[in-house]
Amino acid sequence: MENPSILVDVLVARPAIIYEVLSKLTPWQNLATKDDIKQLVTKEEAKNFATKDDIKRLEVTLNALGARWGILSEDSFRQGVMEILKETGWKVDVVVLYDKTGYVYDEPSEVEVDVVVRDGRVFLIEITSSLKRGDLPIIKRKREFYERQTQRKVDQVLVVTPFIHDKYQDRVKAMAKDMGIIIVYPKPDQD
Repeated sequence: MENPSILVDVLVARPAIIYEVLSKLTPWQNLATKDDIKQLVTKEEAKNFATKDDIKRLEVTLNALGARWGILSEDSFRQGVMEILKETGWKVDVVVLYDKTGYVYDEPSEVEVDVVVRDGRVFLIEITSSLKRGDLPIIKRKREFYERQTQRKVDQVLVVTPFIHDKYQDRVKAMAKDMGIIIVYPKPDQD
């Protein structure tokens, strides 16, 4: 559930999983058995089954859907957090600044920053569906760019994410700490 792209890898490696899932969703007496399928499939008919290219296209489609879902989830979560914080007296704003030198993204672009202010303290909040190691330098540059453009010191940078997308999550956490970035994410159950 934490990494939807794993689904495609699993289905490619173990296509029998699809059959198992279908058998749970469909009345068993209506499903063909492996023997039924073997009797129906001749060498000529076998060419109608999915190829590696078909599976690759499916993977690309699933990844695109996952990315779109991530964007919608991030935006929904951001709106919810903003509403809650506004009700508790925090000033919440989305600031869009133009970076004409390309400092943040290595090319001229708009830089969007979620800013929360209370009692003169400034917090930058980055909400993302997954955090990769390569995201941290960009978040750091966002902070520096915001401070230069607004002449306001940022007291804290927080990244809110449900998933750290890295084989070595502890390294990502250490890297963030060294950059002065706090990662807020679900802790694994300690049962």
